[in-house]
Amino acid sequence: AAAVVRWDIGRDEAGGLRRFLLSLGALVAFSAGASQVGLAVGPLFPLLKDLPTVSPIAVLLGGGVGILVGSWTGAPRMIKSISQEYASLGPRRSIATLVPSFLIAQTAVLLGVPVSFNEIIVSAIVGSGLAVTGGDGVSPQKLGFTVAAWVGSFILAFGLGYGSMLLLNL
Repeated sequence: AAAVVRWDIGRDEAGGLRRFLLSLGALVAFSAGASQVGLAVGPLFPLLKDLPTVSPIAVLLGGGVGILVGSWTGAPRMIKSISQEYASLGPRRSIATLVPSFLIAQTAVLLGVPVSFNEIIVSAIVGSGLAVTGGDGVSPQKLGFTVAAWVGSFILAFGLGYGSMLLLNL
């Protein structure tokens, strides 16, 4: 694969980079989708012991359909935000961002560690922007909103989980 990519880039640098980026993006999207489905439906699997009529494949399929619908409805806004608002990316910086993000996510999946691919990719993009432009290419306002949303979602999830367990144990 490396030889084919090298040949393609040597033949047509701009086109070769775009084709490699498209292939890498498809691989990362597949990996991220699989990881997100696992994170979304993983907590449901203990419930399947009490519901033998529900197949684990059906739960995974439902998670996959949910990710697909989410990508159709929310992806255009996320793509614009990720590619332009956190830090501006060109083909080389996109590749430099996707490769370590993919490797981190795959290593975590291999080890069975639940990680958020969103946090990995946004951190890589911000790091790339900071490394290249020294902070001028990164939107501090967008980054602040993102960190606040991450913290808020953690607090909300913890509160809902703790609160629901309190209600169930009453």
